[in-house]
Amino acid sequence: MDLIITRKDLRLLKLLGRYPALQRELHRATVVGESELPPDVVTMNSRVTYADDTARVRDTVKLVYPHAAAGRGHLSVTTPLGTALLGLREGQEIEWHFPLGGRRRLRVEAVLSQPQRRRMTLDDKLDEALKQTFPASDAFVVSWDPRALDLEQGPHWIRRR
Repeated sequence: MDLIITRKDLRLLKLLGRYPALQRELHRATVVGESELPPDVVTMNSRVTYADDTARVRDTVKLVYPHAAAGRGHLSVTTPLGTALLGLREGQEIEWHFPLGGRRRLRVEAVLSQPQRRRMTLDDKLDEALKQTFPASDAFVVSWDPRALDLEQGPHWIRRR
């Protein structure tokens, strides 16, 4: 089963090195940019509805970092359930080992919100095209003087006296 995770999430979640189950999942995940992220993937700060078929439970949670897990409906990614849901897509199922509860079958029913996903704007697309056309070694800088737009004084090269 393929897990999908954003580059940003990967960088931050690697900092949680003392959670071996989470680190194993990160190693097997497919890493994508925010603009390439499918809209139905569970990412950090996603609101997701899941079903635990083994326990016959259905719930909606927001997948968060450990420091933000306080409060109803917030699920830390470092919990067995949070680690299991990370990177899954709508409709995907996973069998997951819970330390005190044995193996359970989980299914992602819906990704209700996914703040990590970023659509590429026209400016982003132009920036990407320029990066491919002009590699960093060929970069150039154009200086700009904001006074050039001062309509009271006119262009800086035509000063009224």
